[in-house]
Amino acid sequence: MNDVQLIDKLTQAITYRFRDDKTSPGLVVSALKKGYYCSVVRYSEAFAKGKVVVCKAKSDSLTGALTSLAGRFLDMAPVPMDPIQELRSVIGNK
Repeated sequence: MNDVQLIDKLTQAITYRFRDDKTSPGLVVSALKKGYYCSVVRYSEAFAKGKVVVCKAKSDSLTGALTSLAGRFLDMAPVPMDPIQELRSVIGNK
C-alpha cells in the first residue's frame, strides 16, 4: 500500500470512528526538519474549537509516521460491537 492509499484508509477510519463528533475529526501530516509528524485530531466543540490530539507519531519517513499512527489508532480502546458481532462472540461463531 502506498502513502496516498494509507492516508485515504486512515482518514476513512478516523471519520468512521468519530462519526458522531460535531466537527469532523481529521488527520494532520506535517513535514519536520528531519522526518514527519502525523496525528489524529478531534474537536470537543462545533466549528473546530476545543482541539484534542487523540494519538500522534513521528518518524524519519512519511510511510513510517503514517504506519506508526495507524497502529496507535488501532490500539486505542476498541469500538463497541454491534449486536450481531456480540452474538457471534457469545456463541463462538466467526
